[in-house]
Amino acid sequence: MLEHEPGYLREEDLGYLREEDSRYLTKLLLYPVESKEVDYKSAVKFEKGKDFAAKLVKHILAFANSGGGYLIIGYKEQADGSLAPDPGITEKIVASYDTTRLCQYINTYLSGQGRIKIIIFKVEFAGIKYPIIRIYRFQECPFVCTKGCDSSESGGGAILKKNKVYIRTDEAKTCVAATIEELPEWKQLTREITMLWREARP
Repeated sequence: MLEHEPGYLREEDLGYLREEDSRYLTKLLLYPVESKEVDYKSAVKFEKGKDFAAKLVKHILAFANSGGGYLIIGYKEQADGSLAPDPGITEKIVASYDTTRLCQYINTYLSGQGRIKIIIFKVEFAGIKYPIIRIYRFQECPFVCTKGCDSSESGGGAILKKNKVYIRTDEAKTCVAATIEELPEWKQLTREITMLWREARP
């Protein structure tokens, strides 16, 4: 995680990050490894209404409900399971990732709830810029997806399910939180809420 956590940053504020924070973002590109806090996706343009956009929403909600994290666009899984820069990334794809546009799209799935907090950095590595989406944890209570979204592909099924809470697991997976008996990750959500309550106390 970034050592410096500003209250809010716009995309153009990247230059104001402390040097060690900028190095951390570069490290995510230099040593790509998925974890509960970090995920990588192929070089796909962000377009509202597309399947990939809905999948981004699902992963971002899961990060926000699990302490926050980073979603890097432009890396592809190799045959051996490792991650490497996606040669398909272009300036047009990078430009499609805008903090305000993505935030507004995510919030259409969060009716009646607080706004999600994210920022998109465009970090250059080996002469190529990659969008890195920084997701902050929820402020008061976990986000509930209030609108479903089905895949446009035949037989693709539901990408987002209405009235579900998405979380990240220790195995670097995004899933729906069920009951405490079925998914102990609910306990982690409870700990997050307790921590926020304690921090808010005078």
